[in-house]
Amino acid sequence: MMAFALLAAGCSEVTLSALTVAPPGKTAHLDDEDDTLDLSRGIAIGFECTGSDDGYHGPCRDAKVYVDDPEIVAAYTSFMDTLAESYNTGHAGARAKTAFVVVGLQPGKTQVTIDTKDGNVTLDVTVEDD
Repeated sequence: MMAFALLAAGCSEVTLSALTVAPPGKTAHLDDEDDTLDLSRGIAIGFECTGSDDGYHGPCRDAKVYVDDPEIVAAYTSFMDTLAESYNTGHAGARAKTAFVVVGLQPGKTQVTIDTKDGNVTLDVTVEDD
C-alpha cells in the first residue's frame, strides 16, 4: 500500500474544464474524459486548465498551446481576472486561472496540445460546418 501512495504522489495530471457554451444551434463541446473538442465553424470555446503534480494542485503553470493545423483552428492563451486557490504540499495562495480559447476556422480535423509544467494533454478537434 505504501508503494502505491508513493507512485500516486509522483503522477502528473492536467484537467480541462469548459468556461463557455456555444450559441443556440451551434456546437462547442469539450469532452475532458475522451480529450475531444467539437466546434462549429466560426465558434469559439474558452476553457480553464488545472494541474496536479508532485504535491501541487491549482491553475496550470507555464502553459502554452500548440495547433497542428492552424487553417482549421486558432488557439490562444487567455488571461482571466479571477483567481483560484493553489496548493503545494500545503496552501500556496491564490493564483490567476490559466485559460485558453480555441476558434473553429474551417471544417476538418486537427489536434491542439496544451503543454504545461504540470503535464500536457492533446485534444482531437473536429470542426463542422453547421
